[in-house]
Amino acid sequence: MAELGYEIAQSNAAWILDKYGERSMCMGESGLCTDVERHQRAHSLWWQASEQGNEHAALLIGDAYYYGRGTVRDYERAAEAYIHAKSQSNAQAMFNLGYMHEHGQGLPFDLHLAKRYYDQALEIDPAARLPVALALASLWIRKNYADSFLVHLIDSLPEVYPKLEAWVENVLMEEGNATILTLFVCLLTVLYLRERQRRQAAAAAAREVALQNPPNDHVVPPAN
Repeated sequence: MAELGYEIAQSNAAWILDKYGERSMCMGESGLCTDVERHQRAHSLWWQASEQGNEHAALLIGDAYYYGRGTVRDYERAAEAYIHAKSQSNAQAMFNLGYMHEHGQGLPFDLHLAKRYYDQALEIDPAARLPVALALASLWIRKNYADSFLVHLIDSLPEVYPKLEAWVENVLMEEGNATILTLFVCLLTVLYLRERQRRQAAAAAAREVALQNPPNDHVVPPAN
């Protein structure tokens, strides 16, 4: 069905190739598809689907080129795919184009165009309010504090995040460490609740004492 030009079949076939990899039934030139052949076929199917109006397909092609998934990383081709998805009113593609303008990746470094794309993404998808707000804050910092520590910190986040994610997955989420971490959090919670209970009891006791011993408002006249 995909070869007959049905957009749904093309997008589904491409998704299966990307999702299941070697488990997908893909025949190449000499038997089963190699990784390169499988990714090339998936990209071809995504592109055919995008030509028929599937905005998500064009977005995935852009992601493949941007991150180098199954192909050589190519920011310019990623930008072309994102522009194609943008023409179909895809908010994520608009956001990605703004990011690429902000960092000069595959597109000219232009903070004004970056802001325009971020604003357009928010207009198309109001649910993007938080990421757009963070992106605009990044633009403001980059514009007013160029070459500062904050800018370098922001630029390092894409490299730090995967390492942090891997550390959480491999260290914290390991069975033994996760158990210890859970017990530690439970201990802190118990200590916090007991301390709050102690303070509430002390405050209640103080109020009770104040009620039992009201202040004496009678003023003793001075002796003559």
